Amino acid sequence: MKRRKPEPSARPAGSGSAEPDPARALAAARSAIVGRPGFDANRVRISLALSQFTVPLLSSVYRQFAGDVVAAIVLGEIAHRNVEAWLNDERNPEAALYDLDHRRLAVMRPCNALSIAEACGIPRETVRRKVVQLIDRGLIDRDPSGHLFLNRDVGEGLQDSTLATIDALLTTARRLESLLAGRPTPLGPLRVD
Repeated sequence: MKRRKPEPSARPAGSGSAEPDPARALAAARSAIVGRPGFDANRVRISLALSQFTVPLLSSVYRQFAGDVVAAIVLGEIAHRNVEAWLNDERNPEAALYDLDHRRLAVMRPCNALSIAEACGIPRETVRRKVVQLIDRGLIDRDPSGHLFLNRDVGEGLQDSTLATIDALLTTARRLESLLAGRPTPLGPLRVD
C-alpha cells in the first residue's frame, strides 16, 4: 500500500503546536485541586474513588490483552499518534478515519516503532515484538515504509469496554467533584468489567 502525502486542506489546523509542559500542567492541577474545600478532609476517600476506577480498568485491560499490558500501551500510543492531530481540530470529521480510500491514511499521522518506544519509555526491541503481535491480531497495519497505522475496525472489538469505561469514568468524576466540594459522597464498588 503506497502512502500518499496529505493535501494541504486535509491537514488539521494548528497541528504543529508544541507539546504542553508536564511540570507546568502538574503545577496548574495542584493549585486547582489542593485549594478545594474538601481536599484535605477527603484525601483517603479521593484515593479510594480513584482506585475504584483504575484497578478495575487495569484488570479489564489485562484480560483484553491476555495479560500483555505492554501491548495495550503500544496500541494506545499508536492510536494517539495516528489520530490526535486530526481530532484536535473539532472541524475535522471523525468519518475520515473510517474512509476506505486513501483519505483515511492521508489524515492519520504515521509513526514507527522507534517513536513509540521513545514516547512510552519501553525498549525498542520490546515495542517491535509487540507491533508484530498487534499486526498478527489485526489491530494495526504496517505500510512498506514501516509506518504503523490503526486498523480501520480496531474500535469494533473494544466498543463494550469503551462504553463501560466511559460510564465508570463519569461516575468517578462526579464522586471526585463531590468529594472536592466537601459534600458527602457514598463510595461503593465501581466495576468496569
